[in-house]
Amino acid sequence: MSKSWRILLALFVVLALVASSCGNDDDGAPASEPVEPSDPNIVELGGGAVIDVGECPDEWDNYGGVTDTEIRFGSSLPRSGALAGFGTIADGVGLYFDAVGPIEGRNVVMVARDDGYVPARTVTNVEEMIDVENLLGFAGILGSPNNLAVRDTLNENCIPQLFNLTGLPEWGDPTNYPWTTGALMSYETEARVWCQHIADEIGSGATAAVLALGNDAGEAWRVAFNECAPEHGIEILDEIKHDPQADSVGADVINLAASNADALVVASSGAFCPQAVATVASLPWEPMMLVANGCQSIALFWVPIGPLANGVRMVNTQKDVSDSSLADDEWVQFVRDALEAQGIDPEAASHALGYIFGEVLHEVLLDAAGMDGGINRTNVMRAMWRMDFDSRGALGNSPRRMDGANDSYMVEAGRMEELVVDADGARYLPVSDVISFEGETGTFGN
Repeated sequence: MSKSWRILLALFVVLALVASSCGNDDDGAPASEPVEPSDPNIVELGGGAVIDVGECPDEWDNYGGVTDTEIRFGSSLPRSGALAGFGTIADGVGLYFDAVGPIEGRNVVMVARDDGYVPARTVTNVEEMIDVENLLGFAGILGSPNNLAVRDTLNENCIPQLFNLTGLPEWGDPTNYPWTTGALMSYETEARVWCQHIADEIGSGATAAVLALGNDAGEAWRVAFNECAPEHGIEILDEIKHDPQADSVGADVINLAASNADALVVASSGAFCPQAVATVASLPWEPMMLVANGCQSIALFWVPIGPLANGVRMVNTQKDVSDSSLADDEWVQFVRDALEAQGIDPEAASHALGYIFGEVLHEVLLDAAGMDGGINRTNVMRAMWRMDFDSRGALGNSPRRMDGANDSYMVEAGRMEELVVDADGARYLPVSDVISFEGETGTFGN
């Protein structure tokens, strides 16, 4: 063998040995595995949360509810019972889209049914609508127990459950329920603001009584308030959970008045809020009255009892078109003008609230339309969990922002306000600046 061939052979052996030693790490595994293509079934939502469409039913259609002319959503709301004032929110969402026009030539259609705030009726409504209506998903179902009753069904069937009209903290859980999102400030966050406000206004050693809705929503408020109260030197003297189907809470409030607490927390909703406040006004008891944000609408809840509502305080997160102090606000003018042009009294029922959530749904659909594949179920959920825009309907035009499991709550800013009813009308007066927890509330369970 020639010298040159011996040199080449030696080099070959050396290179082979080097390749052999570099091709294994300490545990003997190959140095590099073939790069697998990304799983087409996995849809990233942020913070490690994902949707795996491989787990969806065999008959699942990503473009369900999207036709050449329509984008169809369903909802279940109380059009009867104590919370019937919220029954036209879905109508308001539909009217919002009538005002702003189609998206890529498709009209947004809302199909709503009455459940009377009874969870079993919500289940029946949702199951029937899945079977007989061609829906992309559901938007704006009201009530914590009502949404809990259908959450598993909608997630197992990979059907969007958007804008639950409840602040139950469980809606911020994209890891376990990626098809479900909330629309309101978390009840835990709201309770934190109540505690801070009582401590600021009354001081350490303040006492409180709590009237809580006897369901998942009321329990979430009650538990959160019980957790933050000791941290602020607040003693809770008495608590009552009331029946969600009760005719009145007057007797419960009279019982709570015996505590003579410095503050009354009304962790309830619908007609129960003005009932509680009107009952307090008939008694010698004069507590600071903190009422849940779900009872914000002046026209719906406070005009009927007039000056008896003076002094009510709450954490408001959005603009109320019946608030006389916002008469010149651009958003309020837009909503009032649009509803009046559609033959709707802006202060009747809850159509104006529908515009608040219509604005958010509009942003979600526009974002989804710009994604690969356009408007479909998975893109709508991607757009929802990565939402980031300044809401014209929010107080202070606060952002509506989420990032999957990093930041799972859409509404994280509000302002403590006090209701004033006099000869000049009814309005909220700010008691604080806008308080923002943006990016701080994380995800459910963390």
